[in-house]
Parts: sequence; C-alpha cells; structure tokens
Amino acid sequence: MIFRRKNRTGITLIELVFAVGLFMLLSTSLYQILRMVRTSFTHSRNKLDILQTTRIIMTGVRNELRNANDKPLSDGEMLSIPVSPTETIVYFFDSETRRLYRGKKGGLHEQNPSPSEMRPFLFNDGQILSFEYDSSYRDSNAFVASELALNSKVWFKVSMKILYTEKFSRLEEDEKAKILANPDDDPRVKSFFMMITPRKVNWLLQATQ
Repeated sequence: MIFRRKNRTGITLIELVFAVGLFMLLSTSLYQILRMVRTSFTHSRNKLDILQTTRIIMTGVRNELRNANDKPLSDGEMLSIPVSPTETIVYFFDSETRRLYRGKKGGLHEQNPSPSEMRPFLFNDGQILSFEYDSSYRDSNAFVASELALNSKVWFKVSMKILYTEKFSRLEEDEKAKILANPDDDPRVKSFFMMITPRKVNWLLQATQ
C-alpha cells in the first residue's frame, strides 16, 4: 500500500508576525513621506498666495501713484492718492491688527473713510508686518538730495515687510512677539519696496514748496 504525503499550504505564526511587521513598517514610511509632501505643498501654496497678494497690492499702489493727477497726501495713518479730480484712493494700515485697507472718497481734501468702510486685502490676519510710504518732497532738504540722486524726478517709495511662508496665526505667542519686536532678524520676514516716478508732474512746483 502506497501512502501519499499531503502538502500543507498554511502559514506559521512567525511568518504572520513578520508580514504584519513589514506592513506596519511600510505604512509608517509611506505616511511620513506623504506628510512631508503635504507640508512642503502647504508651505509652497502659502508662499505663492502671499507673493500674489503682495504683487496685487504693489501693482495697484504703483499704478495709482504713477497716474496721480495731484500731490498725494499722507497724514501719518492714511495715504490719499488722487487719481482724478473726483476720485481719491485711500490706503490705511492698522498697526494693531496688521491689516491693510483700501477705500475711496471723492476729492482729495474730503473726509477720509473709516476703516469699516474700506476693503481689507485678503491676507491672513497679521501677515503684513509694516506698510510704509515716503516721498522725495516731504521736506526741502530731502527733495534736493533726491533730485541729485534720481536725475531731477519726483519719486515715491512704498515698502512692506511680509511674514513670508508661514501663517502668522499658526505661530506660538512668544514667536509672534519676537518677530514683531525684531522683524529683520527673522529669515521668514521679507521686505518688498519699489520706487515710483509719476507720469503727471504738473504739480511738481507744489510738491517742492
């Protein structure tokens, strides 16, 4: 009589433990890779959003200053740019909330709108650390210096400091205070500025007085 040995196709406990361990290792590695990719993508998207918004702000201010039909005025808080005799663009930067607002009014010397009547730019709250405006005609000595340096042209300088890459609201409180105290010491803070020469300089004599 011939007996045939049956082949067993089951798996042992050791093989099962090894397979489960290998699966867990691969799953953990894949999760870490996906997490790194997601973090990198989020940072890149934040940087792109911030850069695009900064460009929108700078482009708008540049075009309005270049086409101003009268001398722009600044009272220390609001910048008024007359783009026509009946339309003036107004910018206001709230240093407490670090938000930039844009609004409109009629003539240059009309009452400024309140911040609640103005439209905030679509930045995350606190993303803009500073928004500053300067001009070559702020006083006679500065104007003479600018004339010599810039070939007799009236100029405007607009500068911004932006927390680049990260959202301000996601930072720790001590980190926020450190950035606000010394923004230039943090590599995530970028400075943007531009020098603008107006096309219409028929108010040049007014500016120098």
